[in-house]
Amino acid sequence: MPNLFKQYQSSLYLYLYRMCGSQEIAEELVQETFYRAMVSMKTKHADYARAWLYKVARHLFIDWYRKHRGEMEMNRELEKQYVENTYRSPEEVLVAQEQMKLIEKVIKKLPEQYRTVLLLREMNELSYKELCEILDMTMSQVKVSLFRARARFREEMLQMKGENE
Repeated sequence: MPNLFKQYQSSLYLYLYRMCGSQEIAEELVQETFYRAMVSMKTKHADYARAWLYKVARHLFIDWYRKHRGEMEMNRELEKQYVENTYRSPEEVLVAQEQMKLIEKVIKKLPEQYRTVLLLREMNELSYKELCEILDMTMSQVKVSLFRARARFREEMLQMKGENE
Protein backbone atom coordinates (compact mmCIF):
# COMPACT_ATOMS: atom_id res chain seq x y z
CA MET A 1 0.00 0.00 0.00
CA PRO A 2 2.82 2.53 0.65
CA ASN A 3 3.98 2.06 -2.95
CA LEU A 4 0.46 2.66 -4.24
CA PHE A 5 0.22 5.81 -2.15
CA LYS A 6 3.53 7.17 -3.43
CA GLN A 7 2.65 6.23 -6.98
CA TYR A 8 -0.91 7.56 -7.21
CA GLN A 9 -1.44 10.10 -4.43
CA SER A 10 -0.41 13.10 -6.52
CA SER A 11 -2.44 12.23 -9.62
CA LEU A 12 -5.51 11.29 -7.56
CA TYR A 13 -5.24 14.58 -5.70
CA LEU A 14 -5.04 16.59 -8.94
CA TYR A 15 -8.01 14.73 -10.41
CA LEU A 16 -10.12 15.28 -7.30
CA TYR A 17 -9.01 18.91 -6.98
CA ARG A 18 -10.07 19.59 -10.55
CA MET A 19 -13.39 17.92 -9.90
CA CYS A 20 -14.26 19.71 -6.64
CA GLY A 21 -12.10 22.85 -6.78
CA SER A 22 -11.10 22.66 -3.12
CA GLN A 23 -7.68 21.78 -1.78
CA GLU A 24 -9.04 20.59 1.56
CA ILE A 25 -11.84 18.49 0.07
CA ALA A 26 -9.50 16.91 -2.48
CA GLU A 27 -7.07 15.99 0.32
CA GLU A 28 -9.88 14.46 2.37
CA LEU A 29 -11.18 12.48 -0.58
CA VAL A 30 -7.68 11.19 -1.38
CA GLN A 31 -7.25 10.10 2.23
CA GLU A 32 -10.63 8.36 2.18
CA THR A 33 -9.74 6.67 -1.11
CA PHE A 34 -6.56 5.19 0.33
CA TYR A 35 -8.29 4.29 3.57
CA ARG A 36 -10.88 2.32 1.62
CA ALA A 37 -8.10 0.75 -0.42
CA MET A 38 -6.33 -0.43 2.73
CA VAL A 39 -9.53 -1.81 4.20
CA SER A 40 -10.96 -3.57 1.20
CA MET A 41 -8.43 -3.94 -1.59
CA LYS A 42 -8.16 -7.54 -2.54
CA THR A 43 -5.40 -9.24 -4.44
CA LYS A 44 -7.67 -9.35 -7.48
CA HIS A 45 -7.57 -5.55 -7.51
CA ALA A 46 -3.78 -5.45 -7.50
CA ASP A 47 -3.59 -5.99 -11.25
CA TYR A 48 -5.60 -2.87 -11.92
CA ALA A 49 -4.92 -0.86 -8.77
CA ARG A 50 -4.75 2.48 -10.58
CA ALA A 51 -8.15 2.03 -12.21
CA TRP A 52 -9.64 0.74 -8.98
CA LEU A 53 -8.32 3.70 -6.99
CA TYR A 54 -9.73 6.17 -9.52
CA LYS A 55 -13.04 4.37 -9.43
CA VAL A 56 -13.18 4.67 -5.64
CA ALA A 57 -12.13 8.34 -5.83
CA ARG A 58 -14.79 9.07 -8.45
CA HIS A 59 -17.54 7.50 -6.36
CA LEU A 60 -16.38 9.40 -3.27
CA PHE A 61 -16.46 12.65 -5.25
CA ILE A 62 -19.97 11.94 -6.55
CA ASP A 63 -21.19 11.24 -3.02
CA TRP A 64 -19.52 14.41 -1.73
CA TYR A 65 -20.85 16.48 -4.64
CA ARG A 66 -24.43 15.41 -4.04
CA LYS A 67 -24.16 16.62 -0.45
CA HIS A 68 -22.21 19.86 -1.04
CA ARG A 69 -23.12 21.40 -4.41
CA GLY A 70 -23.41 24.92 -2.99
CA GLU A 71 -20.07 24.74 -1.22
CA MET A 72 -18.24 24.07 -4.48
CA GLU A 73 -18.93 27.54 -5.80
CA MET A 74 -17.79 29.20 -2.60
CA ASN A 75 -14.64 27.07 -2.40
CA ARG A 76 -13.66 27.88 -5.98
CA GLU A 77 -13.81 31.58 -5.20
CA LEU A 78 -11.86 31.24 -1.95
CA GLU A 79 -9.08 29.12 -3.46
CA LYS A 80 -7.75 31.05 -6.43
CA GLN A 81 -4.33 29.86 -7.42
CA TYR A 82 -1.55 32.06 -8.67
CA VAL A 83 0.85 31.05 -11.39
CA GLU A 84 4.33 31.02 -9.88
CA ASN A 85 6.84 31.00 -12.67
CA THR A 86 9.80 33.32 -12.33
CA TYR A 87 10.83 32.80 -15.97
CA ARG A 88 7.75 34.52 -17.35
CA SER A 89 7.09 38.17 -17.78
CA PRO A 90 4.14 39.64 -15.89
CA GLU A 91 2.20 39.79 -19.17
CA GLU A 92 2.81 36.08 -19.85
CA VAL A 93 1.77 35.20 -16.30
CA LEU A 94 -1.43 37.20 -16.72
CA VAL A 95 -2.23 35.53 -20.06
CA ALA A 96 -1.57 32.08 -18.54
CA GLN A 97 -3.80 32.89 -15.56
CA GLU A 98 -6.61 34.07 -17.81
CA GLN A 99 -6.28 30.96 -19.99
CA MET A 100 -6.44 28.69 -16.92
CA LYS A 101 -9.49 30.53 -15.63
CA LEU A 102 -11.18 30.08 -18.99
CA ILE A 103 -10.34 26.37 -19.10
CA GLU A 104 -11.62 25.90 -15.54
CA LYS A 105 -14.86 27.70 -16.41
CA VAL A 106 -15.35 25.54 -19.49
CA ILE A 107 -14.63 22.31 -17.59
CA LYS A 108 -16.98 23.42 -14.83
CA LYS A 109 -19.78 23.91 -17.38
CA LEU A 110 -19.46 20.36 -18.71
CA PRO A 111 -21.80 17.68 -17.40
CA GLU A 112 -20.18 15.48 -14.73
CA GLN A 113 -19.82 12.51 -17.11
CA TYR A 114 -17.93 14.56 -19.71
CA ARG A 115 -15.86 16.36 -17.09
CA THR A 116 -14.85 13.05 -15.52
CA VAL A 117 -13.87 11.27 -18.72
CA LEU A 118 -11.99 14.34 -20.00
CA LEU A 119 -10.02 14.91 -16.81
CA LEU A 120 -9.18 11.25 -16.35
CA ARG A 121 -7.98 10.82 -19.94
CA GLU A 122 -6.36 14.18 -20.70
CA MET A 123 -5.06 15.31 -17.32
CA ASN A 124 -4.39 11.99 -15.63
CA GLU A 125 -3.50 10.11 -18.83
CA LEU A 126 -5.45 6.98 -17.96
CA SER A 127 -5.76 4.34 -20.66
CA TYR A 128 -9.04 3.49 -22.33
CA LYS A 129 -9.01 0.16 -20.53
CA GLU A 130 -8.65 1.93 -17.18
CA LEU A 131 -11.46 4.31 -18.11
CA CYS A 132 -13.69 1.34 -18.89
CA GLU A 133 -13.01 -0.06 -15.43
CA ILE A 134 -13.44 3.23 -13.58
CA LEU A 135 -16.58 4.34 -15.38
CA ASP A 136 -18.19 0.90 -15.74
CA MET A 137 -18.49 1.39 -19.49
CA THR A 138 -17.62 -0.60 -22.57
CA MET A 139 -14.69 0.48 -24.72
CA SER A 140 -17.01 1.93 -27.37
CA GLN A 141 -19.00 3.83 -24.72
CA VAL A 142 -15.78 5.33 -23.35
CA LYS A 143 -14.62 6.36 -26.83
CA VAL A 144 -17.98 7.93 -27.68
CA SER A 145 -18.16 9.70 -24.34
CA LEU A 146 -14.62 11.05 -24.73
CA PHE A 147 -15.34 12.17 -28.30
CA ARG A 148 -18.47 13.99 -27.15
CA ALA A 149 -16.68 15.50 -24.15
CA ARG A 150 -13.90 16.87 -26.35
CA ALA A 151 -16.42 18.26 -28.85
CA ARG A 152 -18.46 19.88 -26.09
CA PHE A 153 -15.28 21.31 -24.55
CA ARG A 154 -14.28 22.85 -27.90
CA GLU A 155 -17.79 24.30 -28.39
CA GLU A 156 -17.87 25.79 -24.91
CA MET A 157 -14.34 27.14 -25.30
CA LEU A 158 -15.18 28.89 -28.58
CA GLN A 159 -18.37 30.29 -27.07
CA MET A 160 -16.57 31.58 -23.96
CA LYS A 161 -13.77 33.11 -26.04
CA GLY A 162 -16.39 34.83 -28.20
CA GLU A 163 -18.11 36.25 -25.13
CA ASN A 164 -14.81 37.55 -23.71
CA GLU A 165 -13.81 39.42 -26.87
